[in-house]
Amino acid sequence: MKKTVKGMWFVLLICMMMIGSAFPSAGAVDAETNSSFGEPVKLGDPIQSVAVYDSAYGTENGHDVMYTTASGHPAIFQVVDLETEEVLRTYPLEGTGAVWTHITVPNGNVYIGGNGYLYEYSPETQEVKNLGGIGESVVYGLSYDEEGRVYFGSYPNAKAGVYDPATGEMTDFGNVAPNQSYTRSTAYHDGYLYLGVGVDNYLVKLNVETGEHEKISLPDHVTPGSSVWQLDAFGDYIVAGVGGGDNSLLFYDTTTDQWEDISYENNKGLRLIQGLPGSNKAYFQQSGRIMEIDYDTLQATDTGVRFGTFIRNTTWVELEGDPDFPGYSLVTVQFAGQVTFMNLETKKVKTIQYPVVGNPIPIQTLEKGPDGDLYMSGYPGGKGAVYHTSEETSDMFTLGQAEGMVAMGDHMYFGVYPGATIFDLDTTKDTIAPKQIYDIPHQDRPFKMEAVHDKLYIGTIPDYGKLGGSLTILDPEHVEDTQVYEDVIHNQSIVGLAEHGGKLYGSTTVAGGLGIEPTEDAAKLFVWDLEKNEKVTEFVPNIPGLDYNPRMISGMSVGPDGLLWSAADGIIFAMDPDSLEIVKSKTIYEGVKNYGRWRPIHIRWDDNGVMYTTLAGKLTAIDPESFDYETLAVTELATVGDDGDIYYTSESRLMKIDVLENTLESARDLIIQEAEDGQMKHSVEKQLINSLSQAIHHRDKGDLDQARNHLQKALDQFQKAKGSDVTNDLKVKLALGTINL
Repeated sequence: MKKTVKGMWFVLLICMMMIGSAFPSAGAVDAETNSSFGEPVKLGDPIQSVAVYDSAYGTENGHDVMYTTASGHPAIFQVVDLETEEVLRTYPLEGTGAVWTHITVPNGNVYIGGNGYLYEYSPETQEVKNLGGIGESVVYGLSYDEEGRVYFGSYPNAKAGVYDPATGEMTDFGNVAPNQSYTRSTAYHDGYLYLGVGVDNYLVKLNVETGEHEKISLPDHVTPGSSVWQLDAFGDYIVAGVGGGDNSLLFYDTTTDQWEDISYENNKGLRLIQGLPGSNKAYFQQSGRIMEIDYDTLQATDTGVRFGTFIRNTTWVELEGDPDFPGYSLVTVQFAGQVTFMNLETKKVKTIQYPVVGNPIPIQTLEKGPDGDLYMSGYPGGKGAVYHTSEETSDMFTLGQAEGMVAMGDHMYFGVYPGATIFDLDTTKDTIAPKQIYDIPHQDRPFKMEAVHDKLYIGTIPDYGKLGGSLTILDPEHVEDTQVYEDVIHNQSIVGLAEHGGKLYGSTTVAGGLGIEPTEDAAKLFVWDLEKNEKVTEFVPNIPGLDYNPRMISGMSVGPDGLLWSAADGIIFAMDPDSLEIVKSKTIYEGVKNYGRWRPIHIRWDDNGVMYTTLAGKLTAIDPESFDYETLAVTELATVGDDGDIYYTSESRLMKIDVLENTLESARDLIIQEAEDGQMKHSVEKQLINSLSQAIHHRDKGDLDQARNHLQKALDQFQKAKGSDVTNDLKVKLALGTINL
């Protein structure tokens, strides 16, 4: 049953929560003895998507095939027949959620770079093996040498690794780029492995026999991006593509160890398109055009073929029976599983949606909308979803990876990564189609969005390799007047915002974008004057229970008591908004330190004044007066629905916990049982039973006003009871406080 307590019963429960003596100081409540919460219910996987980052190609049974992987939990490796347009086989890659790189080696085997693991697929045995890894979180940028050894880069320690199929050995070359996180791409040439580094853009040249390596800086004219995403060997050249910045395509001559003067901007590819065997041509995508490079001159000419999105990986195939595609045509895969064929002779292009198997993808963000529905974004980006709580159905829609969301008026606003773009959705319209309204400069992840007086206040994480987030003030009706205040708290990012009394209160994380270490030791709180649009003060709070300064403070929320509540590691604390003093705090989870980087801990409130928080990654119900609590689930995303129930996520699943309704009879039976078990003094039992019995009597006569009066009497009697009189007072409090008449 759903809880439907309304009106005075909200007030009654809040009043009861203010009684310090009513709750023992013990920690978590035993969930087995508490009937206030139902069992978790799975509501399905609202966001299902085909998210393809890369592909490789080969031949099986005389047919051209594509090898690709749809990201999800787990990611699904797939063998796709390009001729019959069938998915021949699928393989879940346990332990991997996203795959960024594939490669086919000369014997036909396919290697797949996953979340810390290298996988091998054999067309002969039609089996996929997990070959292990080198202790990293992501395997990037596969390439191979003359002996079939497979090389790769990694994250987060910018390593190089190699797998030797002949011996089955995996070798870790170690970190090759000090103080860097990414070796995002690799290319092998003549005994050396070249690795593309991020966030500081440069190359590393590694001797694969000795392990010795050296740094190769990019030319001075290159505008740095987030990483050297692309490396390929083209004859004696190493072709490097910078992701972001001016998206430069560069040529490094391995015979002279020098960069060529010629380069191209606006390259949109993760891999160079190699020409047909025996050809001295290569191809790349520049501003929607397929360009041809001549090996001897490195001059690029327009092929006349148009292709609008990124080149991921390619091969050449013959399409029989199609006069528009004579000879060999170029083939590549797109993000959503479409396969595109391009013919350089006829300039024809066709794209076919292949039946690549989709996958539920993890929910990245969860917020309640103005209509009471639940809005979600997925990771990786591309799809969002809305769950209609009244109908218990969901719809997907196009949306990037929204890190933050907020409702304002009839609209839902999304802060999307990368590039910190802000999208607006009018929830009153039949079509679910968010539109971009703003792009916050120099920022990347809008994790915190707060609606205040018809304006959006947005706290962000900066670009890769940068420190210092922004506070953006955006009026959707006057976007042209948007104000961006950079580095509000020096070298820190904003992950908490709440308005109270004409001031905006905020909190920070010391983290910046990926690929850079923090310079500050302690997260801060700050106060912003909404009228003057200026910072009033900033400070490191002295949080009772902590003998160190936390690296992130988030969850900032105004409670029913008018205090500003926040969270750090395993601690919940409340600040007086006037004196800025911490007036109460409690360590809920011991031993939690340096929890989180960017994602804010959430603090939500129900109509009874109960706090629900994702403190330390655990969905926790807390009485803000006594700090009595109950751990309900493990999650980083949760909210309270208009129905009073709790919604949260478990990877790709949307979950629900009912907050149960009690009756006069169930409360009476509980009190009798508590007294029999010695958990309640008989004098208290007698008072409560008499009042509840009178309430039942008047309710049955149809006199609800008198029934409410006697229920109120029971609440007052319980308020006066001392801790020594009632042992399991949380159980009794919830039983009385959630009665619906």
